[in-house]
Amino acid sequence: MQTELEAFFDAYRDSFPHGPTAIAEFYFEPCITARMGAVRVNPSHKEASELFAKVDAQYRARGYTHAEYVPLDLRAFGTNSALATIRWSYRGADGATIWQTTFSYNLYRRDGAWKILLQTMHDE
Repeated sequence: MQTELEAFFDAYRDSFPHGPTAIAEFYFEPCITARMGAVRVNPSHKEASELFAKVDAQYRARGYTHAEYVPLDLRAFGTNSALATIRWSYRGADGATIWQTTFSYNLYRRDGAWKILLQTMHDE
């Protein structure tokens, strides 16, 4: 399952240049995001897309162009659920790290596809 989850997060990372609608496709309808003291229920991909449009604008204002990640912990819970904790390194055009953030993701596989149910930012 480790390889499967790493492939999922590779595809998730690669969705960011394609915009918030592409990012939202990696999330269940509904899903929950928790970041910087705010918990948000996103009933559909529309609301998740709106959130990621704001996040993308904030990241780009800081110089972000792409990200890399290190899987800190990937754990399967049965055959269709998993918890992943990942350290993201947000980088600028020159490849240098601008900042890093850790997130945990509760994932569930339905109809053969992994989706994020809950995304939690580790506020530091």
